[in-house]
Amino acid sequence: MKTLLFVILDHVGATEELLQKLSKEGYNGTVISTTGMHHVLPKLEDQSVSVSLSTIVDGLPSGNLTLFIIIDSDKLELLKAEIREATGEFKLIQGGMFSLPLLDVEGNF
Repeated sequence: MKTLLFVILDHVGATEELLQKLSKEGYNGTVISTTGMHHVLPKLEDQSVSVSLSTIVDGLPSGNLTLFIIIDSDKLELLKAEIREATGEFKLIQGGMFSLPLLDVEGNF
């Protein structure tokens, strides 16, 4: 069975080092830049009540990376332990992670 692991981390130098380490160990996934609500809401409060979608999307502050990794379920705990260690239990690099079981997977992961 496969599992989808989501990892959300503050984008700092140590985060990039973690991603490089995971890649060297053979892990593969997708990384996207994301923004936490606590960064978005102050910007929206400065806007008028009617805000278009393009206004919301343009110029949002960055600061997070979200990593999606599809992994064999039996390897999940090892990967999570590596992430915990690299992040100092999410104290050196703030963030978090969660996983979801995948019922159906196709393609090369």
